[in-house]
Amino acid sequence: MKNSGFHILALVFSAVLLLCGGCGITKGKKDGEAVLARHFQAIATNGFDTALTDYGAQFFQKTSQDEWRKALTKLSEKLGTYQSHTVTGWRVFKNAGITGSGTTVSLQCQVNYSKHPATENFTLFKAIGASDYKIVGHQINSTALLTE
Repeated sequence: MKNSGFHILALVFSAVLLLCGGCGITKGKKDGEAVLARHFQAIATNGFDTALTDYGAQFFQKTSQDEWRKALTKLSEKLGTYQSHTVTGWRVFKNAGITGSGTTVSLQCQVNYSKHPATENFTLFKAIGASDYKIVGHQINSTALLTE
């Protein structure tokens, strides 16, 4: 009888895991990581103009495409060329609000550049009915940005 409580708890936990997988949390993370892989590949091979297509209209409400292109160019001069990245943290949540309904994915990455490493935080959003996630927030932190 003591084990029956444990078995029920294990069944409930398993059901919750199955439901979470079914509600898109794992898919959201995977899809967000695919956008970042494409984004970093574009920066490494095709330049910033191609990478800018990964950003959504919400991002450019605060910073114009030209300003962001210039900022990425300056960052590249300081940090060096992109080498690799690793996702070190993530969150996925469904939301509905005045900016729209959809799925938001937050990814924290450790990024290696040829001169200096950086920690980059991305917020991606996929509206209901949209075909892909778009970057709506991007923060770049590196000790190299405070020196030199």
